[in-house]
Amino acid sequence: MGVQSDFARLDEILQQTLAAIRDSQHQINSIAADARTEAARLKRELEKVKQETLAVIDKVDVARKKEQQSRLYLVQVSKDFKRYNEKEIQLAYTYARDAQVRLIVLTEQEKELRAKRDGLARTLKNVSRLMSRAETLSTQVGVALDYLSGNLEELSRTIGTLQEKRGVAIRIIQAQEKERRRVARDLHDGLAQQLAGAILGLEVTQKILESDTKRAKHELQNVEQIIRGGLKETREAIFNLRPLALGNTGLEVAVKKLIAQIEERAGKEILLTVYGEEQPIDSTALTSVFRIIQEALNNVVKHASATEIKVRLEFTPQFLAVQILDNGCGFDVSAITGEMSRFDRLGLVGMRERAELIDADLKINSKPGAGTRVTLHLPIKSSQQVASDQADIEGGRR
Repeated sequence: MGVQSDFARLDEILQQTLAAIRDSQHQINSIAADARTEAARLKRELEKVKQETLAVIDKVDVARKKEQQSRLYLVQVSKDFKRYNEKEIQLAYTYARDAQVRLIVLTEQEKELRAKRDGLARTLKNVSRLMSRAETLSTQVGVALDYLSGNLEELSRTIGTLQEKRGVAIRIIQAQEKERRRVARDLHDGLAQQLAGAILGLEVTQKILESDTKRAKHELQNVEQIIRGGLKETREAIFNLRPLALGNTGLEVAVKKLIAQIEERAGKEILLTVYGEEQPIDSTALTSVFRIIQEALNNVVKHASATEIKVRLEFTPQFLAVQILDNGCGFDVSAITGEMSRFDRLGLVGMRERAELIDADLKINSKPGAGTRVTLHLPIKSSQQVASDQADIEGGRR
């Protein structure tokens, strides 16, 4: 009860934190919206002031020319009093004064408009910066909110599945012990019996070697066949424990060897189709993919009663796709999943756990009487991602 109470309290705190973050995000979004509206208004006003400034600049240029012309005319009139009468001289002074006043007024208007334009530009820049920061902050808060929400959901799932995970751990240990017993049984029933038979044959040969050479030769041939059979079973056991070709020549070669081994043992033909060029995959993922294929094919041979078995490998720089198809008896996946003992007996637990380990998507589609399709989709990390992951691992170790 105490642990559940603590979990409930922790869940309440996280929910309150998420609510506060959501409220903050709404406020930030409101600020960003207001800034966006103000920025649009400032842009319109700035454009208007720019047009007004350009118009005044043109008027200033015209007024400056007229002011220069009026001064030149005034100078001319002032130098020649005999040619111009008093009224014309007075008009020249008035024209020059008016032109100068107009130039001064327009020049001041230009200064004011330039100052207003520059002020609007600075304000627009500040508002745009505020809008950009608000949008960035809103995005960052959204990411944090999604992360925390995801972690909260993960925490809830973790709290709800602690017992299930404990059961998975127990099943893994049981599977390891089961595998050890299987290897020991195979060695006892196969290799050990064959070696005992070979020793018995050699003892018989020693006794009859001098008296019956022909029979001794026949016994030696039998011993040779027994030893060859033992060697073959030893190689198969080693291959089942660790496929040697996998690390040396890649998945395709290892799968071909696995198929050849199953065809020879079970007398069933398996069609392999390969698309694309094999891409580099880390050893853990490679081994897991191979084991899933191996388990799926073993299930087909043991339980499906299939007449057609197909394996498809598709290699791309982005992903590896695998399909194992058969036209056998099939089964009800949902019903099998509910029967954990049978689910485990088919090796489906191990297949799913291997897929989860390497972040691959495993799907098993089957219906009674309609065959089975096992599909595996593995995203392939780039060399940069692999190097980064390795660096993170090394950094964690330090």
